Amino acid sequence: MAVHNRSRWNTADNKRMTNPLSLIIRGTCISFIFSLLSVLLLAIFTLVSDSEYLETYLEYIMVAISIGSIFLGSVLATQKAEAKGLLIGMSVGILYVGISVLIGMELNNDAVTTLVLLNKLLAGVAAGALGGLVGVNL
Repeated sequence: MAVHNRSRWNTADNKRMTNPLSLIIRGTCISFIFSLLSVLLLAIFTLVSDSEYLETYLEYIMVAISIGSIFLGSVLATQKAEAKGLLIGMSVGILYVGISVLIGMELNNDAVTTLVLLNKLLAGVAAGALGGLVGVNL
């Protein structure tokens, strides 16, 4: 007599996305949406409050928002992946940094030095890798 497996993991409704490119694009889009929402809330808070500390530490707050966005996008992208969380997360970080640097260069009409680009890229890759590892294990 055959054993009938009624595990919820074997249903067609619970298929995992395995296309890494779609996961990378999804994670990058989530990262940008979270960044935009965070910057919008920060702008509203800056307009409402009269805090000198906020203006003093605005650069650090923006770095934290970027790293948090990459982490969150990597986690949410790799939750659907069965493997390759590290690579998907790092790719989300690289793509996010690349697009944000290009947007920044276009808006500021300024060149980016190699050291600044390398610093942003390493921080983005580290946040993406950590988010990818966390996301696969959730």
